[in-house]
Amino acid sequence: MNNKIGVAKILTEYKTLIYLCLISAIAELAFAIMNQSAIPPYLETINLKSQAGFIIGVFLIVEAVLKSPMGSLGDRIGRRPLIVGGALISAVTSLLMTVVHQLPYLVLLRTFDGIAAAAIWPTLIAAVSGSVKPNMRTMAMNAVTAAYIVGVALGPLFGGWINDYTGSKLSSFYLISGLFVLIAIIAYFLTPHRSKEEDELKDDGSEFKLKDIALGLKTIPDMMAIAFITFLGIGLLIPVIKYFAMDELKLSETGFGILILPIAAVVAIAGLVISKMGGKWSKAGSVRLGITLCVIGMWLIIFSRQPWQTAICGMLLGIGFVFAMPSWLALISDMSSPRVRGTVVGALGTSQ
Repeated sequence: MNNKIGVAKILTEYKTLIYLCLISAIAELAFAIMNQSAIPPYLETINLKSQAGFIIGVFLIVEAVLKSPMGSLGDRIGRRPLIVGGALISAVTSLLMTVVHQLPYLVLLRTFDGIAAAAIWPTLIAAVSGSVKPNMRTMAMNAVTAAYIVGVALGPLFGGWINDYTGSKLSSFYLISGLFVLIAIIAYFLTPHRSKEEDELKDDGSEFKLKDIALGLKTIPDMMAIAFITFLGIGLLIPVIKYFAMDELKLSETGFGILILPIAAVVAIAGLVISKMGGKWSKAGSVRLGITLCVIGMWLIIFSRQPWQTAICGMLLGIGFVFAMPSWLALISDMSSPRVRGTVVGALGTSQ
């Protein structure tokens, strides 16, 4: 009986966090399918393989430029409209991708995808920050990071499998569209417009000011520099990792997805262990250790020529990520006022 009461209390207290984690997992699943399983083979089919880096790069650049403005918009009008709107945009662009075959139109659709991602991610992180008490933020960021990793892990498998099963490179786009519609439904019906903390600030009569943004950004220049350098390295891998797996490791699309599963399992276990450690590691110490592990994994991937070698490198990168990212996001949330939290998180995302 006590166990049932305990579970019910947790579900009640953290129901918003649970829904936001679900959105995180589905959103990253959709974006991972798009960037890893839908676009690369589709571009090969329409003889635009050489443009893969450019097309994915457009998406990332637009997302980077707009993350802070979108985060700021979420600070002003609430979190729910940004998540719902971003999801619906990508639901439409995913369907349109199946009927366009020319580079200018693909670039236009990827531009709208970048707008959607910029609306979703900083808003989601800011919403997670406001859904729990300050002393529980690292735990909350661990949870949303774990959900994100689930999406990363399952994306290539789901997207690759549906393409292989149907024999069509377009099938994954339909799956992506359905996932974004599901996100919009969950966000609209199950997440609050604003957190209680944000509502209290809104009701106290204080107004949103540009100097609040400037003050918020001044607190995190070092974190922005770290974000830029770290994700520059990750960004270099995004357009080529699928081709590397298929051309160098001789894996099918489904095989590439299966390769990701043991990586995800190890990373998920590491995430649980790290979250259990609680305050044994400082937030800054966790960030340093995590980035060090990522550096080691990134260097070793250069020398990998077998799937198991690549998997080990991926495990190091993933473990480093779950060490660094939750503490990193918790630090940023602690440093920023709820009034401009979306803006500051968005600025960090721009650096990424």
